[in-house]
Amino acid sequence: MVRKPFFYDITLRDANQALVNPWNKEQKEVVFKQLLKLGVQGVEVGFPIASEMDFESCENLAALAAQLGSNVVISALARAKTTDIQKAWDAVKEAPKPRIHVFLAMSPLSMEHVLQMEPAAVRKQAVEAVAFAKSLVGEKGDVEFSPEHFGDSVENFDFVLESLKQIVEAGATTINLPNTVERYRPMIYVDMVRKVADALPKNITISVHCHNDLGMATAATVESYFAGATQMECALNGLGERSGNTNMFEVAVALHNCGVEMDMNLGEIYETAILTSKWANVPIYAKAPLIGIEAVAHRSGIHQDGASKTKNLKKGAYRPIDYSLIGRQENDVLSFTSQSGKTAVYEILNHNGYPVDLDEAAELQPVLKEISEHEGELSDSRILEVFKEKYCNLNGRVIFHTIDVIPGENRFVFKFHKDGVAHEESISAEGPIEAALLLSRKMGLPVELNSYRQSVVSNADKLWAGRALSEISLSANGKTVMGRGVSSDTLVANMRAVFGGINKLYR
Repeated sequence: MVRKPFFYDITLRDANQALVNPWNKEQKEVVFKQLLKLGVQGVEVGFPIASEMDFESCENLAALAAQLGSNVVISALARAKTTDIQKAWDAVKEAPKPRIHVFLAMSPLSMEHVLQMEPAAVRKQAVEAVAFAKSLVGEKGDVEFSPEHFGDSVENFDFVLESLKQIVEAGATTINLPNTVERYRPMIYVDMVRKVADALPKNITISVHCHNDLGMATAATVESYFAGATQMECALNGLGERSGNTNMFEVAVALHNCGVEMDMNLGEIYETAILTSKWANVPIYAKAPLIGIEAVAHRSGIHQDGASKTKNLKKGAYRPIDYSLIGRQENDVLSFTSQSGKTAVYEILNHNGYPVDLDEAAELQPVLKEISEHEGELSDSRILEVFKEKYCNLNGRVIFHTIDVIPGENRFVFKFHKDGVAHEESISAEGPIEAALLLSRKMGLPVELNSYRQSVVSNADKLWAGRALSEISLSANGKTVMGRGVSSDTLVANMRAVFGGINKLYR
């Protein structure tokens, strides 16, 4: 599609009125500047008639938009009353692109029980209100109209459609179709949107405004775009009355995944979400799509395996996007529970600076699984603790205690336990590793050295960062293992690695 979606933010009005502590003028300005950074094309800055504070906030943001030279549409909400409309215009008229957003309910339920008006009278009031708003904005601004509770207008759809045609003739150029209370499956609403889009002139912008009462606001909004809607009325973090409004981030990413071109700075999404949660004092649900702390987490062994195998691809096996798209610097986070497999162990240890292979991870997985069945999810530090106990400084048939170097004699004195008995052995050799290998033969546990590597523990492991990590590959009886040792003393790290390897080969 060549038609770009027009993102119209309602956080400062619809979402703000639902907050326990609504934002004041200064707080709204902070949110507004973040919206500009995000790249929205329209902002509904408030409901000026609601209070003097809200009027001043709207007036301030209109002036700020002019000061910044912003091309964003600045809109204020008004009931279909001349007093509301005049107040709205007075609040936003200094903006470079001002808009008055007029609304009036047209569903059978609302007209009969809330407005207590006849349909003909409702239509007349709507047409006259829009005409008055148009007379105020002139050529500088525009008028948007919303038949509130449009989603409830299944039974009187023809009446609403005819009313909208007359409202367009009166001067409205944006027709917003609110699903004010979500009651049905999305496609009932989407089909209504399509019929309106097909019936009105092509120069009229069709807008959708969906509430999330049944949890399908994003689906309804996204599908409405493909049914002819251009303006997406959304809120940051999905904030709004009751269960909230359509979440802007979900809509933007879903459309992006469908190949829709848009003028949004998607890379600002994650930062905006975190800031919005702080400003609104509304925590982000852990499982919230895209922005929740759990949105990138994998605990099932099968999912972890797929995530690991596709971690370097833009399209992951178990994630909807490469999360760098929205400015989130983590893609697949693997945690260990009793449901996890060797892949989680492999990824967690490697991430924390311990390059194990899958075979080693597979050996440790049953140990961690048993612990997890009693302790629940294991933190990285707990996994490292078990790993070091079992593999880095491995206890078993032989337990290393100390090594003393006799200066000038190429002689090394080992103190250790073997099969529960204390020993002290003196070995002559060119170096400590050679001495340890000779000792293994003397103990009747001969091993062959394949490779040796020493490095510094990664800063990811905050407890052991900066310490020496020795990795020594040893073989015996056709089996090869990796012995590891960690210590602030490189010599001790080497010995722990050798003794650990011996214990793996002779359990």
